[in-house]
Amino acid sequence: MAELLSAHVARYLRNREEFERGLPPGLLLFTPPLGAARPSDLEEYPVRTVTNAGPPTLGQDEPVVFPLLKSQGNAFGRGITVGRTGNNDVVLDDGSVSRFHAWFSRDPGDTGFLLTDAGSKNGSYVAGSRLVARKARGLEDGMRLRFGQVEVSFYTAGGFARLLSVRLQP
Repeated sequence: MAELLSAHVARYLRNREEFERGLPPGLLLFTPPLGAARPSDLEEYPVRTVTNAGPPTLGQDEPVVFPLLKSQGNAFGRGITVGRTGNNDVVLDDGSVSRFHAWFSRDPGDTGFLLTDAGSKNGSYVAGSRLVARKARGLEDGMRLRFGQVEVSFYTAGGFARLLSVRLQP
């Protein structure tokens, strides 16, 4: 289930080791649009909606973290699904996102993640390049992903912990 970034920060500050042990293997970070002003210190959070088609239900004014975990109610066996409807593992409530838009899977050769577009109308993008439908693409920490017009950043558990460590240094 998606959570506000501030909840993650609070757990990280309380007990870093316990926080890191409890992280899922992958996460998506969404930051709502900041309006006309774009503070340079937030440039490290490359996550925003591209067209402001609609804010997510959760965290309209604060970044939201989506864990890449398989939910019990999702019967799709290939991976962790992304889409607009509630039967997906990652729900992005935006009109530009297809009901079943894409899916994440684990790279069998290592501990990495792959992203596959499900043939969505508005496409899935990795680092600005549109994915070919049903052809998996490998992901790296901090990569910008876009589903329709919703832009997020992908992190492994270790990459997310490093992001917080760097961003929270005095």
